[in-house]
Amino acid sequence: MKHYSWPNWSLWLTKVLVVATVYYAAAIFARSLAEQPGTVMPVWPASGISLAAVILLGYEVWPGIWLGQFLEAITALLSEANAPPVATSIALSAFMGVVVTVPYVLGSFLLRRFVGHQNLLDRAADVFKFVALGAIFICAVSATLGSTSLCLAGICSWDTYGQTWATWFLGDTVGILVVAPALLIWIRPISNLRFSTLPSYLKSAIAHPKFFEAVLLLVLLVSICQVAFGGGYPVAYLVIPCLVWAAFRFGQRGATLLILIVSSSAIWGTVHGHGPFIRESLNESLLLLQCFVGVIAVTTIILAAVIVEREQAEASLQRANELLEQRVEERTAALMLANEALQQSEVELREKASQIERAMRELQLTQSQLIQTEKMSSLGQLVAGVAHEINNPVSFIYGNVTPAKQYIDDLLHLLQLYRQHYPNPTIDILELSREMDLEFILEDLPKLLTSMKMGADRIRSIVLSLRNFSRLDESEMKPVDIHEGLDSTLLLLQNRLKADAGNREIQIIKEYGNLPSVECYAGQLNQVFMNLLANAIDALEKKDAPRIITISTSVKIREAEETQKKESSISNPQVVIRIADNGIGMAEHLQKRLFDPFFTTKPVGKGTGLGLSISYQIVVEKHKGQLRCISKPMQGTEFIIEIPIQQSSSKLLSRSCALPLG
Repeated sequence: MKHYSWPNWSLWLTKVLVVATVYYAAAIFARSLAEQPGTVMPVWPASGISLAAVILLGYEVWPGIWLGQFLEAITALLSEANAPPVATSIALSAFMGVVVTVPYVLGSFLLRRFVGHQNLLDRAADVFKFVALGAIFICAVSATLGSTSLCLAGICSWDTYGQTWATWFLGDTVGILVVAPALLIWIRPISNLRFSTLPSYLKSAIAHPKFFEAVLLLVLLVSICQVAFGGGYPVAYLVIPCLVWAAFRFGQRGATLLILIVSSSAIWGTVHGHGPFIRESLNESLLLLQCFVGVIAVTTIILAAVIVEREQAEASLQRANELLEQRVEERTAALMLANEALQQSEVELREKASQIERAMRELQLTQSQLIQTEKMSSLGQLVAGVAHEINNPVSFIYGNVTPAKQYIDDLLHLLQLYRQHYPNPTIDILELSREMDLEFILEDLPKLLTSMKMGADRIRSIVLSLRNFSRLDESEMKPVDIHEGLDSTLLLLQNRLKADAGNREIQIIKEYGNLPSVECYAGQLNQVFMNLLANAIDALEKKDAPRIITISTSVKIREAEETQKKESSISNPQVVIRIADNGIGMAEHLQKRLFDPFFTTKPVGKGTGLGLSISYQIVVEKHKGQLRCISKPMQGTEFIIEIPIQQSSSKLLSRSCALPLG
């Protein structure tokens, strides 16, 4: 069963209780038609209610069917003179509820599987499937399970098993054929009605051209039923023209309503000893009645379905004809206009087409030359930077290749010893394992390979960024979590934060504030974090313990600047990121040139001087923010990034670049 929130749960419970109540009422009514208390009912309208409920409301209402059958069964058992014990009655009633519920759920599943839609009665083929699967098959299953259960419980005798099975089968079948179609056809129009619109609906129904015809048909049918089933005259066949009349003039609603009226009248008359089906036994009379009701129900439903198919085909054909006529008229008018325009401008269009063709060839040639010129100009300016910047990551990769190869050779040597001395390890293997520190190698080897890949990716990023330094590519600005970018950058730099020869591990202190999502170029901003954090790590290389990098974030309100020409006096919220280290710091004259291209304080071969310059370009030009540096010798350095939380549409740039690390 599904899990429901309170509103849905209460709706489900309401459906279940309504189904159980209607089922119980129909079952009590049907039980009153039995010849003797405790016998199988020859007419069982609750079967049609059950199948229609599962089809219309879904499998989830099966508890309502079970509950209704349980209440009906226990009421019948406890009302008998020789009623079994209460516990036995409860158990038997619960089992009968399961026996009755399962076939209807199965029937609904088969109808959904083989018909595929809820309009089960709109086509004659679907009506046959409904009769075969929804009536005959599931009623046979229900009759078999129910009759066997009654005989096993001692309520019915095995000598009357065949009669019990036939009565159960015919009663359920007639109930489905009479009640289920009426519910399936009428329940949706009725459910769409509202109490407030009921008066207007009744007025429109009375004003309908077929209203008096419907009244006449209803009066005629009631009169025939009174004569045939109340007066004892053998004229039951007279109801057939009325049913045909209803099917042709009033569709499925009229047909199913009249089937229900005829069936109710026939059952009422037979129960009270009137009509052409009267025999010595009431059950025998009702069995004859079932054949009559079943035949007229199936015949009328099929006729109504054929009429619906014909009406749908006529409507579809009419729509197709109207659409075809409309399109023919539109195309004819369009062709006439096109022919007139073509005749008037044919010579002129030929001349213009020739001119446009020549102009396009010249434009394509000029554009190709311009693009090639720009590429060559940029390439000449960036070659020197590429040559210098590519040196660091290449050295970084090759610096890790040697230890990685040594680790792999040692592991292969150890594996070879295991092959020679397996399955029992020898002293040589144990000594070599301890000497090699095998656990350390197994742990460190993946990290080395990972760092090599990072270096290769960094080379690619640097080359691509330098190539696009002056010509930026398209990029998308979107809201991102700044803290995720900082944490990802720290993860990439994790190896550099660890303790190395003669230096302790660098401690990272995070003082994150409560930041909203920031609208920015996430990739470029992450490169700024990488540049600043890498510089902070470099500044701590010769620093004695403790080595600390502090990262803090916050939000502040900054008034609109005069440089914005007072476009708005509304406060502009900014996100502030501070990255500080307790390294050696720098002098004031160095700070003035810190963001100049190719300026660096690092030794030759350890930096190109592009990292901070590019970071400044990303923060200031791309994000309309600020990048400042506060530093004093031997007191550390702090970089402060301020960018707007939300970029206005006028500030978004149409071109951006993937920029290198510092």
